[in-house]
Amino acid sequence: MNITKIVLAFSVAFTAVAAFSSGIAKWDPAMAAEGAAVDESGVKWIEGRRLPIEGRCYDDVEHFYDRLPANVTTNVNGGVRNMKHHTAGMLLRFTTDSDFVSVKFVNYNASKGFYHMSELGTSGIDIYRYDSKAGKWLFAKSSHLAKAVDLDGGEKARVVRCPWKKGEECIVNLPLYNGIGKLWLGVAKDAKILPPPPRRSGIEKPVVFYGTSITHGCSASRAGLAFPSIIGRRLDVPIVNLGFSGSGVMEFEMSEHIARIDASCYVLDCLWNMSLRASERPLRSVEENYEKFIRNLRAKRPGVPIVMAEQSDVFGGGRFDSKNKAVRAIYDKLVAEGWKNLVYLPADKMFDGSGEGTVDGCHPNDLGMMTMASAYGDAVAKALSL
Repeated sequence: MNITKIVLAFSVAFTAVAAFSSGIAKWDPAMAAEGAAVDESGVKWIEGRRLPIEGRCYDDVEHFYDRLPANVTTNVNGGVRNMKHHTAGMLLRFTTDSDFVSVKFVNYNASKGFYHMSELGTSGIDIYRYDSKAGKWLFAKSSHLAKAVDLDGGEKARVVRCPWKKGEECIVNLPLYNGIGKLWLGVAKDAKILPPPPRRSGIEKPVVFYGTSITHGCSASRAGLAFPSIIGRRLDVPIVNLGFSGSGVMEFEMSEHIARIDASCYVLDCLWNMSLRASERPLRSVEENYEKFIRNLRAKRPGVPIVMAEQSDVFGGGRFDSKNKAVRAIYDKLVAEGWKNLVYLPADKMFDGSGEGTVDGCHPNDLGMMTMASAYGDAVAKALSL
């Protein structure tokens, strides 16, 4: 049996996956060692489910790499139910003594781009390395340079190979607007996969972002440039990305699912997808959903900080003042009731007003993602006292 057949057989047979309670794998290096197979060229391939993964928070899922559990009902809109298969925010994080890192993957859906976002951004992966001398994460490679290889059964996988300095910490960011059907990490045949070091921030529970297409990652050029992922690297905190393009509308059931995550902080960024009043957009309004949602989240997770974000206004001018004032009124009401650990993020900190930070007047390009990361990162740092 050739290596492809060995790996695929293992992928199908392996069911004893790690348990996840807060977006971080309870992971043992023995899992990787036991799940390895060496191919004819001497590359040791390890199936993705045996690797340390962050951003995956539920075991009761339809597919392993899903962002939400299988029991999401029709009380949550269809966009969320479809896009739970996207892997936005998920990543592999580890160290290795290999002199190269390879990733072989098959997307969950057909790989394609949008009119305002490239195929690399929607369906690709990218790799970062931690430069200990510089004290920061540096981009290493992305799958736009990947070659396609044939798997048994007629599937094609993309393979990315990156030279590596032994002992460096690695992040592999998974696709934003697609999922993972199959994934393997390749290293030298005698190399080990080791746990990442403790977080330099001291924060081990994830920051959970819930919101719209902007949170989801539209229109970053690649996975690691979605603003929640930038914040994760800058603050050295784990993140969970529950952005759902066009579909983050704060249904009460979503507060139940999100409250299952043992988070360090929750960030709410849903206003682009919501109307002010129920008469304008039934079941998707601030009037109907916002206060019920946040009260239930706080009841289920008392004391956990919450960031309440206004709607980003690319050009300024107060286009969204009515919704932002409504959310500010909820914030003021909760503070008056004695709520602690609430952080309010005004829209004027998110863009510079020039429009240069977007592709279409709404969705951030890479420049816009950087400014969003600065604004949201400051709010998260305040919430976590970093």
